[in-house]
Amino acid sequence: MRKYDSKSKKEIVGLNENELMSKIVYNIGRGPQFKTFEPWFDNKDKLKKDDICDCTNGGMKIKWSDYGNNSNGNNYRWFLGREVDPHGNYLIEDRISDDDENYLGSYRSMSSPGIITINVDNIQVFFWSIICELACRQRYIFTREKIEELAYLCIDKTLYHELFHHFIDAQSYIVDGYRYDFDIDEALAVACSRLLVGFESKSNQAYVSDFYELAYSYTSRGYRDWINFKSDEQFLLKLIEYMPIDQRLKNMGQELLPIAEAMLYSIIEKPNVEVKIK
Repeated sequence: MRKYDSKSKKEIVGLNENELMSKIVYNIGRGPQFKTFEPWFDNKDKLKKDDICDCTNGGMKIKWSDYGNNSNGNNYRWFLGREVDPHGNYLIEDRISDDDENYLGSYRSMSSPGIITINVDNIQVFFWSIICELACRQRYIFTREKIEELAYLCIDKTLYHELFHHFIDAQSYIVDGYRYDFDIDEALAVACSRLLVGFESKSNQAYVSDFYELAYSYTSRGYRDWINFKSDEQFLLKLIEYMPIDQRLKNMGQELLPIAEAMLYSIIEKPNVEVKIK
């Protein structure tokens, strides 16, 4: 596995990460009637943890609706632990993955194009609840620079998850033997996201690793199984089985891992998708 092509992210996927980061980190762009998060930082650009984080009871001291955020969630655990009915909105013919107002992102299957939706309200709650937990429990002193770095990773986490669903959607038109499986689909989407987002880190410091640990601490069905596919080889082997690639190729001596990896990048770096910001 390798780093995702940044040119694809900007020019083909069409995602404006700077604009998204500003809204998530500073609440910029919601309109003049809503306050920004600028007062959360002191004159040395350090986060004023005690003003916003409830370190005694956990969580945050703010009321999200005061800032124009109407998310139903209250912390990252809520998003990572929700249970869903895999037979509800998950249809083979018109597959809708992660698609309701309580997810970080969603993907609607291709009808030229596929639709990736990024839910800013949910990501904002998800992100800041992790920041507060790290600041309170690990006693990290966060600066604007560090928080912006983590926000970009949080955006990429969601994007890569949904791009994997697009890849599988495309494969369903290519491979006759493909059969949709909710648990495997979500586990591999999380694993793909975690592998790709690992290449985006600008630093190898403890606060980044601790952020990853919380951001990927899924407990809900399917999603939580990503841990079984956390290495490149584990992920690609399961992907080969799930797609599936005809095992007769392997029996004839053909290495399958490079084929699966090449197919993955060929679609997610040139996806037929439209990105919507909700």
